[in-house]
Amino acid sequence: MDTTMNDVLRQNLDYICFAAVILCFVSGLEFVMHRYLVSEKLRGKVVAGKKFSMGFMPYLAGTVICTLLIIGWFVVDDAGKKELDRNKMLVDGIAPTFAYELGKLGHENIQLSTSMSDEKYLTAKQTLEKWLDINPDISAIYTLREISQGRHVYVISPPSDVNHDGKIEGEQEVGYPLGTLYPYELPDLNETTEMKSTFREGLILQDWGSTISAFVPIFDSTGRQDAVLGVDFDATMWEKKVAKARWSMMAFLLIVFIPFNTTYWVIFHQRVERFRMMLHQEEISESEDRFRKLSNATFEGIVLSDQGKILEINQTLCSMFGYESEAEMTGMSAFLLAASESRDHLIENLYSMSNSMLEIVAQRKDGTKFSAELVGTSCMYQGREVRVTAIRDISERKRTQEIIHHMALHDTLTGLPNRALFSQHLHEVLEQARESGQKLAVFFLDLDRFKILNDTLGHARGDKLLKAVATRLSRCAGETGVVARMSGDEFVMLIPNFEEPAEIEAIAEQVLARLEKPYKIHDYELHATASIGIALFPQDGDDSQVLIKNAETALFRVKDKGSNHYSLYAPAMNMKGIERLQLENGLRHALEREEFVLYYQPRINMQSGQIIGMEALLRWNHPELGLVPPGAFIPIAEETGLIVPIGDWVLRTALHQNKAWQDAGYPMMTVAVNLSPRQFLRQGLVESIAKELRETGLHPSFLELEITESLTMHDVEYTIRTLDELSKMGVQISIDDFGTGYSSLNYLKHFPVSTLKIDQSFVRELIGDPYNAAIVTTVIHLAQSLQMKVIAEGVETEEQFVYLRDHRCDEMQGFLFSRPIPADQYEELLRGNVMFEVS
Repeated sequence: MDTTMNDVLRQNLDYICFAAVILCFVSGLEFVMHRYLVSEKLRGKVVAGKKFSMGFMPYLAGTVICTLLIIGWFVVDDAGKKELDRNKMLVDGIAPTFAYELGKLGHENIQLSTSMSDEKYLTAKQTLEKWLDINPDISAIYTLREISQGRHVYVISPPSDVNHDGKIEGEQEVGYPLGTLYPYELPDLNETTEMKSTFREGLILQDWGSTISAFVPIFDSTGRQDAVLGVDFDATMWEKKVAKARWSMMAFLLIVFIPFNTTYWVIFHQRVERFRMMLHQEEISESEDRFRKLSNATFEGIVLSDQGKILEINQTLCSMFGYESEAEMTGMSAFLLAASESRDHLIENLYSMSNSMLEIVAQRKDGTKFSAELVGTSCMYQGREVRVTAIRDISERKRTQEIIHHMALHDTLTGLPNRALFSQHLHEVLEQARESGQKLAVFFLDLDRFKILNDTLGHARGDKLLKAVATRLSRCAGETGVVARMSGDEFVMLIPNFEEPAEIEAIAEQVLARLEKPYKIHDYELHATASIGIALFPQDGDDSQVLIKNAETALFRVKDKGSNHYSLYAPAMNMKGIERLQLENGLRHALEREEFVLYYQPRINMQSGQIIGMEALLRWNHPELGLVPPGAFIPIAEETGLIVPIGDWVLRTALHQNKAWQDAGYPMMTVAVNLSPRQFLRQGLVESIAKELRETGLHPSFLELEITESLTMHDVEYTIRTLDELSKMGVQISIDDFGTGYSSLNYLKHFPVSTLKIDQSFVRELIGDPYNAAIVTTVIHLAQSLQMKVIAEGVETEEQFVYLRDHRCDEMQGFLFSRPIPADQYEELLRGNVMFEVS
């Protein structure tokens, strides 16, 4: 029967697994060696131009292992075959003997008609049972007789414990009755002189497992084949014997592999240690060479000394101290490196073995001196402890430190003391003044219009001007006074030891007069004035910072009133600043505390007298100050940037309120909301307004945005683009306080503006002032010519009303009709459908 490759692989699967285990073990060993090299940081290291290598050993090891595995294949296969042959020889030894004995017992006399209780039948059956007991490896033994071509029946089939469970049960174990048909075909039985058994090809699968069957012919007294003796063996038992033989051989191979791999590991470890030692020696050599090169390349001189005697130095030290070579300094006393005034400190440092750092005055070969910094420690040198000292020339650093110290306390442009030095000096002078009872004056000066001069003439001329002012101030301060530059165009001056405030006022007038004189700078004649705030010690403050702050407060008072003047500090000046700070702090929390409220002022149509719109006006209900007018907090909100979130709240609230009144059935009307400059110029304004309109559901035509006239001129292109986008949405645009700014009529025609609002300052002086009347009339005619509506705000008297009506003003708002009122009161006006008399 042909044997396929699959059969070969299946029969040798145990050895294939064994070989795979061996190869995995070898691969694992190689991996362990690789990881060992990585962990020891030897992977990729180069010694003498070569990396670590096992040489030909891996190839030799691989060849040996593969050779052993190939040889092992045949050895193991041969061991299995030999074991199988031994089993067959065992059968060949007993089966013919059994057949011969059965022939002598007269097996030929047992016919199919013979009774199973016949004495001959029972004798033969008992003989077979005895053979089963003697040979436990036999699962079953029986005799067969041919009844036709290829068909056989059982003759004798004694009971047998075929599954070796200690019980005789089932048809196969009890035995088959005489004449029972044998269900399998028998192999060809050829008579041979060797009397060997014939084995069936392939296994027979019985209920109790696979069997190996051997058959021997039984001859009668005439030498003719009478029957066949069948002997069944448990295939599992045979396979176990064969497997045991194969595994014994594989165990032997394993015993061969273990010392081989152990030897390979030992050789690897020895080579690693040898490579590590070579690497260490090379690193030491490189480190020494690198240290010497670095020590010569460094800016620090390095000296090794023992008890003050120089052992080794680097080239930098030679150059630093003016010697020509290292040999010239080797062996000399290291104490000669220090000047006489520092020699004791150097001796103490060189004899110490602890880490230390000190500065000394060093001395060169030619006797010149310089500042040096020494850092000392100890190290081993040729078996003994010596002193290692690094010496650095710090002369340049000393000079730099002095310059930096001066720059840190002085103004780089004018050379005057800066804020830090002035505060320090003022603090010291105050300490002395407290003890002596002297009076002091602190002047805080600011140049008027300096930014304009600086931007116009350039920073170079501006710097020249500042230096000239500093010079004049220093002369005014005299020898006892101190002048300092605080920042930009701000100066302070300290005048000590005066008797009466009149003396200080005289000095202030002298300073103003001297600063007023023209300055000749780069062929330009410049004129500069200053404003001065003055604080006196002790009445205006007992602390340096307080005096400077109060002097600055007095300066702000001068700036508020004008310029080119001085003012002495008064406590009342701080009250205004405190109130402003209180408002600013309150503003930062007013939104979250819901302290803002909207008031609404109606706008009246001059033809019908009906309320056709309203302006939303912000009020702040401060918890301590009450209702704060917008003029008190709006400028602060603009300055701090808080106007942006406040403005968003005003817009959102006004839209919600107008939509609520429309939903309640009141007449449709427009609500006007003021936009601050910060709101208008921020990015995303149009998107923000569109979002609020969508969320409230109010149609854009019922929203009017008021912008100031001056705001439109900041960035004309941005203004036109933004107003066009709002106008396309349907939002109405009006220019508030028209006539107070400086807008260009040329640009005005390009703005999508629907309304002009006449500022109340013109309306207030309308009667009795022909100039204001002319301006109001001109604005009305201008708006009508441009097809715009015109609204007069601040109408308070009948005379104003009549004049505006006669000149065809479209709408009015003011105290004559209604003050700004809360939403609930405004709703009362709407509910009562109030009409105002306009005829």
